[in-house]
Order: sequence, then C-alpha cells, then structure tokens
Amino acid sequence: VSPVGRVRCVEENDIDEPMTPHPRDVDAALSALRDRWGMAAPRRGEDAFGTVVGSLATVPLPDETADDAPGVAAPPAASPISEPAGVPRRDPAAGTPVPVVPTGFAELDALLGPGGIPRTGTVALRGDASSGRTTLALQFLAEAQVAGALVAWLDLDRSFDPVEAVARGVRLEWLTVLVPATLDEGLALAGALLQARTVDLLLVDLPPRLERSRGILDRLGRLTALARRAGAMLIVLEPPGRATDDPFGASAGLRLELVRRAWIRLGRDVVGQRTEVAVARNHLGPPGGRAEVRILYADGGSRDACLR
Repeated sequence: VSPVGRVRCVEENDIDEPMTPHPRDVDAALSALRDRWGMAAPRRGEDAFGTVVGSLATVPLPDETADDAPGVAAPPAASPISEPAGVPRRDPAAGTPVPVVPTGFAELDALLGPGGIPRTGTVALRGDASSGRTTLALQFLAEAQVAGALVAWLDLDRSFDPVEAVARGVRLEWLTVLVPATLDEGLALAGALLQARTVDLLLVDLPPRLERSRGILDRLGRLTALARRAGAMLIVLEPPGRATDDPFGASAGLRLELVRRAWIRLGRDVVGQRTEVAVARNHLGPPGGRAEVRILYADGGSRDACLR
C-alpha cells in the first residue's frame, strides 16, 4: 500500500521502485492545511523538484544514538531526517501534549498543586518592577520550550532583555518576540496568533501606563476567550497598581502576586533576592497560599557566556 492508499501488485521480477504520492494528492493535502493554518501551513518550495517546505514539514526529529552495550534494547529506528540539537518539538508517541508545565521553582510548583501550571490556563503575574515577575515568566518560558511549546512574547512594555532570557534558559532561536508600534496593533497581533493557533504559549507584557478605557479592557478580556478556544496558554505581566476587577482580571484562572522580601548577599555583594509569591486567585487548583522562592542573579561567568 502506497502512502496515498493505492494498492500495487508486485510480481516476482518487478523492479523495486520508490512509492511516492501523486503530485495532485500532495497539492490537495497542502490546500487543506492552508485552509486551516493559513501562512503557518507548509507549501511547495522554489526548487525544480517542488519540495514541500514550511514549519510543519521541515522541523526534523532528533538523531537517536544506538546503545551497543549488551543486554540493552536498541531504540526505535530514527527518522530519515535529522534535527539540530535542542529543537523544541512535540513527541508523536506521547499523543497529547504535557498537561502541566513546571514553573522552574519547586516551592511554587508544590503550592500550585498539580506540579505547575496547566497548558491551557490563563495566568496573570502582578508585582513591582523589582519583584521578580519577569524572571518568573522567563523561567516558565524556558520550561515550556523544553516541553515542546511554541512561544511568543508580545513586548508592549519594550523591556525584553535577551541576555537575561538566555540566562534563564530561554532558547532565543525558538522564541518569537513582537514589538508593535502601538497598543492597538499589539492586541491585534495577539488575537491573530491565538485565533490562528500558531503558538502554544503567548506572553503579553503590558505597558506601565495602560489606558483604562472600556475598549482596551474588553479586548484584553477577549484574549482569554481566544486562548481557551485555541487550547493555548496566555500569560499577562500586569503593571503595578492595576485594578483586579477589570474584565481580564476576572477571567484569569490563576493570579500570582509577587513581592520582594529580602536580598541574598555574598559578603557585601547582592547576588539574588527572596521573593514571596501569593496565590491571589486559582481556579485550577488549591486556592490561597504563599511560597518563598530564591532568585539568583546571572553574573560573572554565566552572564559573560550569555553575551557570547
């Protein structure tokens, strides 16, 4: 049976030939994917062979190394295409994606109940500029990439630090950072990404002075509905002093409030901080509770490695 379902009779003296799908069948499959995924769908390339290219067609599987040690079963056959090291991907054998992603802090994972944050949750992080909310967000993004999630960062605050992101384990080559010209453009981009189901996790970093108009708040509330419909996670970094009774705040399934409690010193040098994380709202697990996490700053050799 060929890949397109046609049965082919083989005689004893037949010459072995590669069985490939008919071009019309490939075109029909690509058309169906294009109707569903839009610009994210694979397409035919520009070469003479009409090779299918695109994110869904060219991300290869990792190379598998066989273990020749006696008594150890050999791994399953590797895919005919190889993958660069560290490519985030979903495991086809796993079926459904991992339902929970850890935050990167064991104390916080234990407080949340299921060991992390569900992949389809809506999370609001609230705290002052030095509370550690951005660090927590970057740490969580790194964990999500390890789990195979496709991640986008909507930088409305224009404060994304790529060096700090690398220090927290984020793979920049697999992170989409959007810097829109206006707030309206940013919210439109966020809605388009969720509606097209092109990302598994979208983080929205709101500006410090957010307009309190009803239209803006309603659009923020609609993002949660789009994320829920797309089965994606939405994380919002709220500016300090934001009201908790707006449409987005009421629809967020999990709200974490962060407050810096103490510095971590090594001699006279400040090398980190202790941050208290309070669960202000949790529709996904046990309500309430507080946990203290230790955040160590990237400095010296770690930061120099990030710069390189």
